[in-house]
Amino acid sequence: MTEGNDQTEFKNIVKQWLKSQGLDYRWMAERCGVSEITVRNWMSQKNIPILKQQLIERVMVQLPGPDEAVGQTVPGVSVNTSMSLTVQLAPDMYRRLTERALAAGLTPEALVAQAIADLVKPAGCETAIQGLKTREVILPTFE
Repeated sequence: MTEGNDQTEFKNIVKQWLKSQGLDYRWMAERCGVSEITVRNWMSQKNIPILKQQLIERVMVQLPGPDEAVGQTVPGVSVNTSMSLTVQLAPDMYRRLTERALAAGLTPEALVAQAIADLVKPAGCETAIQGLKTREVILPTFE
């Protein structure tokens, strides 16, 4: 299948958007679950599969601009979202998280995952949404 002008325009928009956000093909590849070379091929010669194109469009719409504040800020906690979630905790907050997790018989990662699942469950639902895809949560340790 040969590439049509419809994707050429889209690819140009993606390239300009990445540049304006200070992002690169590697960053986009991570969001799409593909290799950086795959994204490079999409942008230069190959068609972008429709589902990946839709994912790229969502990433571009959902990523906050550099000056946009997302939600309230909490001292010692930094959250960055864009189809994934990164949480950075001050050492004292990490220690308290670890203590709470141990008291609940969980790992810190499991406690965070449980809290997030509770946040996104539908109103009136007693349990978290079933069938969600999970991703490993890695929290750094502080000495």
